[in-house]
Amino acid sequence: MRLRDVLEQPGVRLPVLAGEGELDRPAHLAYTTDLLDPARYLAGGEVVLTGMMWRREPADSELFVAALAGAGVAALGAGEALLGPVPADLVEACRRHRLPLFAVPAEVSFREVTERINTVLWAEREAGALAARSRRRGRVATLAAGADLAEVWPGTGAWVLTSTGRVIVGDPDGTPHDLAVGRRLATAFLRADTLPTRCRIGDREFHLDAPAPAATPGTRFIACADPALLEELVELAALDAARSERARRIERRLAAQLADVLITAADPPELAAALHACGLSTTGPYTVLVASLPTPPGSGSGSFGETARNGWADRAVSPKLHDADGAAVAVVEELVPGAVVASVGGEVVAVVAGSGGVGGLREAARQLTAAARGMRFVAGLSEPATDVAALPGALSQARHAHRYALDRPDRVSVIGSDELASHDLLLASVPRATRQAFADRLLAPLRAYDADHHADLVRTLQTFLACDGSWTRCASAMHLHVNTLRYRVRRIADLTGRDLDRFTDRVDLYLALRLDT
Repeated sequence: MRLRDVLEQPGVRLPVLAGEGELDRPAHLAYTTDLLDPARYLAGGEVVLTGMMWRREPADSELFVAALAGAGVAALGAGEALLGPVPADLVEACRRHRLPLFAVPAEVSFREVTERINTVLWAEREAGALAARSRRRGRVATLAAGADLAEVWPGTGAWVLTSTGRVIVGDPDGTPHDLAVGRRLATAFLRADTLPTRCRIGDREFHLDAPAPAATPGTRFIACADPALLEELVELAALDAARSERARRIERRLAAQLADVLITAADPPELAAALHACGLSTTGPYTVLVASLPTPPGSGSGSFGETARNGWADRAVSPKLHDADGAAVAVVEELVPGAVVASVGGEVVAVVAGSGGVGGLREAARQLTAAARGMRFVAGLSEPATDVAALPGALSQARHAHRYALDRPDRVSVIGSDELASHDLLLASVPRATRQAFADRLLAPLRAYDADHHADLVRTLQTFLACDGSWTRCASAMHLHVNTLRYRVRRIADLTGRDLDRFTDRVDLYLALRLDT
């Protein structure tokens, strides 16, 4: 691919500022960075895109360009959205090193530039052969030349849907745009033993298939009324996925970088640069989500992600589904459209622009887990972070809420930090073994006594605390004489060493009951 071909693509012009005579250099991918010296991450032949966050003084331009030239990059694209026009010192440095430099105007995103590069790469490799074939191959050629999938998709009777039943491409007046119908199709897809499969809804029959031979959460699928079109539609969807995969790899790499700086609680300027690189606003607000796909109760050993690793994942088209963490990332990307999602240490961390970006998450997750066998979805959400500086705290909130949600037995457990009482949020940060040890130390003597004497002391303690220590209300609730209740409470005090007339001891016993699993 030549840089000249990219610059001549339709769309907003990308002005060439230096190296006009070097535009025929070969290039093979786009790489986004704001490091002052990114050489160790470069293999040569890249079109480097930068927001110029590395520039603190004019001398930095020479250091940056020298690193790129030494690594053998093909060209440099400088974004003007954040810091304004490309400075003269950067232009001069590129001229000295004979490195082509083009400006990326504020109205053009790095994603669009990346898509232009990918379009040219794909067109060079595939368009020539595909353009000469039949109508079917003509559609493929149009797609390969840069058209959106929607532009080559049949006008009626065919759709691309997510595994939650949301229509991505297809006839806007068609039945699957009714969310209830879309979800029924998604359920039929996820429960299919083999593909293709059929699903009848009312008097209509739909034929379902996907680029991968297995139906998996996080995978998009095709529904159409005419089975003769199914093979062609699957091919179009597969080609569209392959064309966009390089850009998605870059997006996931940028998302991982954002997660890294978020976890390390980096300075706000570094966080802002990472957000900008991912296409998110640097002004907030944001919501942070931490999620996982743990093993549903009673479903045997291994998480859903591990099931993916051992079973269907190795057959999926997208490389992001080739591992357990990738399965969770795929699911979160589908459940939270527009989120920047990365896998970190067995958890999935997602950052969403705005304060309402996770609306409907519980409902969508319930639909997905009901349709997919052996899947559980657990997530913790932060309160809205008003600005960049508040993001590390929002991540901490989401992680605590996620730990609390893990302790619940539900197939879908989505907890917002604002839903937790203050002690719940604190307890969620305590290791599970420590929490259980505390509960056992106080409650084990009561359980043992109940087992030997059928005294019902644990329930008595629960009811007494629920009645705020009121003897009359507790006795009435348990249908006991007050003297019998007083005897039981004394026995509880003897066995636990805690006096229920003291507030601090009541707190200990209350927490023990909350922590007991």
